[in-house]
Amino acid sequence: MFESVWGHVITDNIRRLWFLKSNAFKQEFKNCPLVYVPLGNVYSDNKSFKRLPEILEIDLDTLQPIKQPIQFKQIILPNESYRISGKSMFTKEYRETIQQIKDFALKNRTPTSCDKIYFYHGLRQIGEERLAEYFKSKGYEIIPHERRVDFDEELNLLINAKSCASTLGSCAHNSLFLREGTEAIFIPRIYNLGSTQLILNQVSHLHANYVDSSLSIFGSDNVRWFCYIISEQLKRFFGDKWNGYEEEDFKTFLQYVKDSMSKGLAINPKAEELYGEVFSDFMAQLKRQKNLITTYNMPPRWETFPPQLTYLTHVHIKGSWTDGLKLENQISNPLDQKFDVLAIRINYPRHKVYYSVYYDEKEGWTEEVSDNKWAGVTNRQKPIYGMRIRLDEAGTREFNILYRMHKFDDTWTKWAKNGEALYSYGQKLNAIQIKLEPVKAEPDKVDVTESEYAQKFLAGRDETIYLQVQIQDLNQIKWETKVDTQADKKL
Repeated sequence: MFESVWGHVITDNIRRLWFLKSNAFKQEFKNCPLVYVPLGNVYSDNKSFKRLPEILEIDLDTLQPIKQPIQFKQIILPNESYRISGKSMFTKEYRETIQQIKDFALKNRTPTSCDKIYFYHGLRQIGEERLAEYFKSKGYEIIPHERRVDFDEELNLLINAKSCASTLGSCAHNSLFLREGTEAIFIPRIYNLGSTQLILNQVSHLHANYVDSSLSIFGSDNVRWFCYIISEQLKRFFGDKWNGYEEEDFKTFLQYVKDSMSKGLAINPKAEELYGEVFSDFMAQLKRQKNLITTYNMPPRWETFPPQLTYLTHVHIKGSWTDGLKLENQISNPLDQKFDVLAIRINYPRHKVYYSVYYDEKEGWTEEVSDNKWAGVTNRQKPIYGMRIRLDEAGTREFNILYRMHKFDDTWTKWAKNGEALYSYGQKLNAIQIKLEPVKAEPDKVDVTESEYAQKFLAGRDETIYLQVQIQDLNQIKWETKVDTQADKKL
């Protein structure tokens, strides 16, 4: 199976190619067809993907992609020479494959203008622009991810480099082609190092440095957006004086928080613990930036990073099916477009949300669902004419959930809440809106003595002349008048 993502191309895709150089293949299997299962357009239009096997002296014409079901009498699958799942490992055959590529680069080496390079990834990474600018100020040439059009050029940059830097991930895997002992600087995307790059560093015997400069607190292990700042650790690594976080660091993080919450991502439970004092110190300084927080129009309670309620509507548009993720209180679809709402689904990591939709008197309500499942149909045109939504018991102690529907006659229904049935009475729907309203806590009932009541009442009186009451008992009240002499002088 061949991947199309570059980091996997130079790791996973070549881990079985060692067999083509073996005596066993040459003696017994040379005339067998060579096949692979492509994931994406692996070798269709990318020169780098094609160039890699050419450098390894593998004829691309002998590699045939399997694009439809096919049956073979026998399949021979070579062992992996590199693996990170289960017990991470690599074999001498994998190192020999990489060395063959580096030998080619050394043989065809030409001078470059810079011996320090930073590979810029950019995808799903907020704040990496500032990282790149910082490395540029240290004399690094910035190589954008999208620049990868010529593998020979990239190999030449790497084989000449004295120092190579990048965030962890696919870009970092390019370090495989550095000369032995070359300095490599890696900025972890999250609070752990992962196993892939650790193995690759050993393959090429790199002088590897890991420098923390991220605050990626949102997302699960499989869904992530990454946030980078200019950290104390990064500045000290380069010998720069640390004067605290800059305003741009706070701006970067606020944008990251807004974007992550708008995507419905929740804070990773491990993040605060593993970032530790770095995170708590950063947040303490950020909370003092009140004007900046106001400028970014942060949502209520943002500093606690509450998981956001999100929802989708499935609408019928000219024979195609579309949906778009919306955050709490956002209108699901353009109000000027008259496309039937066919189904809804709601996700709220903090509490369970139960919901169902209504068709007509004959079919009634659908079965109540939760956990981001569809209520309604998504495989044919069947408009809905009502909905009801409720939170679980724990959720109702925190919030009321309110919802309304926009109809084809350009009017809204009333707001309904907490599981109330909401109908459009035969009018088709083109949008919905859902929001949470914090439940107002009932004030605790406290018995107040007459003395306490009088003190509270009189505390709000004019500050120039005030009365102090002393209550001996219910039948004996002594009033005492005092004059604020300082206030009197001002008068």
